[in-house]
Amino acid sequence: MIAALFEGTYTVGGDRKFVPIAPDQPPGKGEFKLGINPFLIRSGSLTALIDAGLGPFNERDHYKLITRNLARHGCTPEDIRHVFCSHAHLDHIGGLLSERFGTYDVTFPNAAIWISGRDWQRFVEEADRNDKLEILRWAAFLETHADLRFIENQAPDPEEITMETTGGHTEFHQAIFYRNGSEKAMMLGDVLGRPEAINRKFVAKFDHDGKKSQVVRETYLRMALEEDYFVLTYHGCNGAIARLKHYDEKRGYDVEHITTGIVGHDH
Repeated sequence: MIAALFEGTYTVGGDRKFVPIAPDQPPGKGEFKLGINPFLIRSGSLTALIDAGLGPFNERDHYKLITRNLARHGCTPEDIRHVFCSHAHLDHIGGLLSERFGTYDVTFPNAAIWISGRDWQRFVEEADRNDKLEILRWAAFLETHADLRFIENQAPDPEEITMETTGGHTEFHQAIFYRNGSEKAMMLGDVLGRPEAINRKFVAKFDHDGKKSQVVRETYLRMALEEDYFVLTYHGCNGAIARLKHYDEKRGYDVEHITTGIVGHDH
């Protein structure tokens, strides 16, 4: 089973702050409108997340939000055994920690956190260079209290999960693949953040290498169609899971939006 844990709709501008808005509210000038969707995977002994939400960098109480979302699927934060991170940006990894009782706490205390060590190093060095003391404090707590595992040193333990370095949005950005028999899904992080991007050709100014992102999108979308993968879009606002049904040279992909946010079943 794969489920999108929808955390709401936000606008984000040049200051990179995520501000909650109503689903039907338009973004301001120069702002993007984005959803936030960590993905829960439950398959036999595997209970895992792909990316973790905003955490304490959210105006909402993220711990209550993630706990409530997990409870809808019969889970608690303590049940999560693995978190697979596409890249080290706070809207994707902030939720690895929660602000509780006046300090930080590990949100998923029994989970191994899988992330690119090179991307993590870039993230910490950038925060240090820009004197982001709150982010440095957050990163230091995570390093000393969580089970961080760098994929350059060790491949993910669960056989159902693979991670591949694609670059694009960040230099060491990861594509994450889940395969369990006929149930398959791919999550391309912010290389393909919204379902609306499936049939668009663009070079994003906010990417480390926008041209590479476009090549990665084209490559993996073809794979999704040919090999029948669900496509998980972290920033989707209405239907974060999609399936590609057909490709036409003029019209592009025929996209089925899974608006329930749930596919598959527990094994």
